[in-house]
Amino acid sequence: MTYKLVISAIIASSLSALPAIAKTSVTKGNGTVRIANEHVAMEFADNGSFDIVSMKFAGTEMAKPGDNRQPWSLTYLGEQGETPTIEPRYAVYHGWREEDCDTSKAIVFSWHTRLKYDGNNYPVEMRVSLDDNADLLRWNLSANVPDNWTITNFVFPNIAIDSPVEGKVITPGGWGNEYALKENGDYEANYPSWNASMQMIMLDSKKGTFYFSPEDRNACGKMMRIREKDGAVSFRTEVAASYGWTDKASHRFNVPWTTVTGTTAGGWSEAAVKWYRPFALSTPWGSKTLKERNIPEWLEKKDLWMRAKYLGDTTVVAVNKAIDYFGGSICFHWYFWHHHSYDSHYPDYFPANPKFEPIVRQVRNRGCQVLPYINGRLWDPGTESYAARNGKDASCRRPDGALYTEVYPTSIVPNTVTCPSSPIWKNIILELADSIQDRLHTNGLYIDQVAAAAPYPCYARNHNHPAGGGEFWYNSYRDMMAELRESHLRKDNIVFSEENAECYIPCFDILLTVNTPHNPDCRIVPLFPLIYSDRVLTCAYTYSPYTDVTKGEFRYQNMQCFLYGSQLGWVDPRLLWVNEKAEYEALFLRNLTNLRKKQHDVFTGGRYIAEVIPMGDNPIVDVHTFGKDHVIKGAIWESPKGKRVMYVVNSDSVTHTVTLPDGKSLTIEPITGKRINL
Repeated sequence: MTYKLVISAIIASSLSALPAIAKTSVTKGNGTVRIANEHVAMEFADNGSFDIVSMKFAGTEMAKPGDNRQPWSLTYLGEQGETPTIEPRYAVYHGWREEDCDTSKAIVFSWHTRLKYDGNNYPVEMRVSLDDNADLLRWNLSANVPDNWTITNFVFPNIAIDSPVEGKVITPGGWGNEYALKENGDYEANYPSWNASMQMIMLDSKKGTFYFSPEDRNACGKMMRIREKDGAVSFRTEVAASYGWTDKASHRFNVPWTTVTGTTAGGWSEAAVKWYRPFALSTPWGSKTLKERNIPEWLEKKDLWMRAKYLGDTTVVAVNKAIDYFGGSICFHWYFWHHHSYDSHYPDYFPANPKFEPIVRQVRNRGCQVLPYINGRLWDPGTESYAARNGKDASCRRPDGALYTEVYPTSIVPNTVTCPSSPIWKNIILELADSIQDRLHTNGLYIDQVAAAAPYPCYARNHNHPAGGGEFWYNSYRDMMAELRESHLRKDNIVFSEENAECYIPCFDILLTVNTPHNPDCRIVPLFPLIYSDRVLTCAYTYSPYTDVTKGEFRYQNMQCFLYGSQLGWVDPRLLWVNEKAEYEALFLRNLTNLRKKQHDVFTGGRYIAEVIPMGDNPIVDVHTFGKDHVIKGAIWESPKGKRVMYVVNSDSVTHTVTLPDGKSLTIEPITGKRINL
């Protein structure tokens, strides 16, 4: 009996020590309906029309009443070809109802649409839910449609907040971007692509950071947009829907993901780590750490890349000089190894230039690797293969049946965009992988544009996916690359692609990150490393200069590249020794390469924690193509074993003494970096 009393007392004491759960409630009064817990409170008009009249996160009011009356938009395709776009203003509002679950509550708002004279209402329902103890609101949308009707496009959710003073827009372009919020500004993130590597957009201000994220684990194409107008900032997602999302049996359409919104006082980096990283780690592409991904060890230990172009003596001499100067173990990403100009004659790369295979052998004999370029998306309709292999049946098509066609200034010839679901195209890519490795004896191959170019909706009637947008694009490339890796990639060889759209992380061994927008009005921020640094290998920072490495940006790029944990360089070696100034830039790159060789215990599978700007003698300079920034920058990392490290890099040509965040002084020599164990 005594033991039972003791155990009961322990249990009671333990329960009383647990934090109180912030239960969610739905209440009605004063012309509003309110869903709230201790963290979040949102009030909607309850007067016969829809509006958001209050939006409080941790007590901070964010709402802009009057600007939230159109939270959704649906475009239909009727059986006779009708294409109405319906918003709440063109529907009849039918109020709300409460839904009660064990650990959450929801308000379901309903509108009736008048699509046909058949006596049916065809309701649209928007569900706003809040879990107990949660600090994120959840948004879902569904709609009924008439028989033989389909929803082809939608905008949801469309949420407006009050425009803050001195706001900063955060978008996931490449590494991440920060823009000053401007009056009538329009900021977009086209996912998945170089323009949006992840599914979140944010607005940072003194009021807090407003966070908006469509949590889609199928990586469907979507445009996330922030727009300022008349004192309000709207957040919205615009989508070309898959026709398969309209269920023919139930005549019902559902947006196949939940969008979450919230606000934190801790800044955009806290919002990203607190809310997006847990989502990312729950996805098929973010669930594995780097160590769990079976990447060849030689690639994990790689520190330097070069961008080799052409096969002439000038290139070969520069390649060999780079190997001599940097000590070997360089990856050479090789362009123009065939007989055609860039962005033309794809995918007819063979027969290869006969000079290339002997060069590959020579470079590999010196302990380096070679990865040649192919394009994974474009098919030149003027090639022999387009006619011989029935390329028109593989091409991605617009609703009217026309081909998506792109023209690049590098070739000024039309290129058609190929649908990745096509078995014709998959076989071509797999055949190229075999030929490149077996005939040219490379260390694998580079497949351009796959992780960089946004998906197109495809309406080709002969393709094995529902018409429209949706998950087919990502699923098709995922399956194609899985087959390539399983059955066509030779032992210890690699495959890599352009840019860092998150869903393609498992498809490739490393990602070339060079397309992040940047200019004096668009600052690069470490959004992607905060989320994925322990899940992915990257190389480069942005495009290295094409003609001159001495204008300042090359040095800045490699400083940032090092601090982000990315493998260095991706520079044309022909540019590094043209004069004394260029040689100095090469020296800086060598210094960082030698330092990086000793950091694999951190950069391989470690986590990027925070950017560091040392104080004191740390001048600000105007960096060519980037804008103003400090010459000395740093970063805090955490190794896979949990050890914290700070890196500091001086990109200037003079010594500086700076003050670190802990108050300690650091003197750092010109064009060098240092590791500080914390």
